[in-house]
Amino acid sequence: MEIEKLLLWIVFPYMVVAIFGMGVIWQFDTPAGTNASSIPERILTRSLKCLLILCTITGVGLIHFTDEFTRLLLWLLSLLQLRPDLNLILNASLLSKMHFIIVFVFLLALAFTNKMAYIIKPHLYIKRLHIKLRLVRRHL
Repeated sequence: MEIEKLLLWIVFPYMVVAIFGMGVIWQFDTPAGTNASSIPERILTRSLKCLLILCTITGVGLIHFTDEFTRLLLWLLSLLQLRPDLNLILNASLLSKMHFIIVFVFLLALAFTNKMAYIIKPHLYIKRLHIKLRLVRRHL
């Protein structure tokens, strides 16, 4: 087995899960009033939105253009059972591999932003979008 493939498809997903888990704990540990918006934070937020769009595009493409959903689900299940099967992901299409890498990078970047609540409490995100749309309608 090549070490690069082992690092990318076994070590990297577990590392992302660990960092994402610590991000969830960190979000609950920080005070609610800290909304400082610095330039690096804005750059990270915009790149997070781009990654979310890429995740959506590759996910839709994965559903419509490939038929390997079962194999990918089995690979994710093997990761959850702590017995990862590298052959399942190595035989997947390039689109599937790109989708998983983008999703893992998205989750990794999400752990370092204050947008973690959008995953934990998505109703808050929908509520903020509704308020923004209402404000835009008033100005028109």
